[in-house]
Amino acid sequence: MKFTLLRKSVPAWLILVAIIGTAASISVYVATNLKTTASQPDFSLTANPNRETLLNGSRGYWSTITVGAANNFTGIVSMAVSFPNGVNVRLLKVDGSNQIDVSQVLLGRDQSLNLTISAANAGNYSLVVTGTSGRLSHSVTVNIIARGLALSTNPSPIKISPASSSTVSVTLTSLNGLAGNFTTSFHQNSGFYWGASGIPTSILIRPGGTTTFTITITTQPQFGGGRSTLDFDTPLGSTGFQLYVFAP
Repeated sequence: MKFTLLRKSVPAWLILVAIIGTAASISVYVATNLKTTASQPDFSLTANPNRETLLNGSRGYWSTITVGAANNFTGIVSMAVSFPNGVNVRLLKVDGSNQIDVSQVLLGRDQSLNLTISAANAGNYSLVVTGTSGRLSHSVTVNIIARGLALSTNPSPIKISPASSSTVSVTLTSLNGLAGNFTTSFHQNSGFYWGASGIPTSILIRPGGTTTFTITITTQPQFGGGRSTLDFDTPLGSTGFQLYVFAP
């Protein structure tokens, strides 16, 4: 006995209807899921500015961290900041004339916080601010460029006998690209019986460069050692160094 397989053609219009129906189902599924995802309550984190250039050792600069509510988000967002060694940070909320350290914010509307930053040493650093609420978590990165100066003297240490004078070579070195024409000032501490002359009123230093100048230190008969401050006003702020002079 033989069986014969009969082939029956399917009308083209029926195939077209099936394709259109399948495509429509996929479109409805995708649109529904996208709408559901987009409408979920959430929050956001932004930093302004997200890149800071500061003078090492100076008091903190700051970035404004904004915690924003989206799609009627309400709730508590826990805040944390991760940062490398040598950098100090505080996350503060301004309350009138006061600034209060915070680790959480209550959202029903946008909240702004101050991230204060200082760096002990010149270098490039990255800080990460993270907000967490339940399963939701967002982060923003703030990049820090800390620049500065290094000062050295020759001789070092400086030793001068009472009632005498001596020349001292002072060398400034640019750290991490600090440059400019810096105004100098010398602050004499009273009671130490010594003074300095020949200090230039301004110093020009190029990125990564050095500059050297010579000063004359004169002591009085009562001199027994002491210190004074040599300050430099840079484009990023003022930085100072203690000059110690010792009696032999």
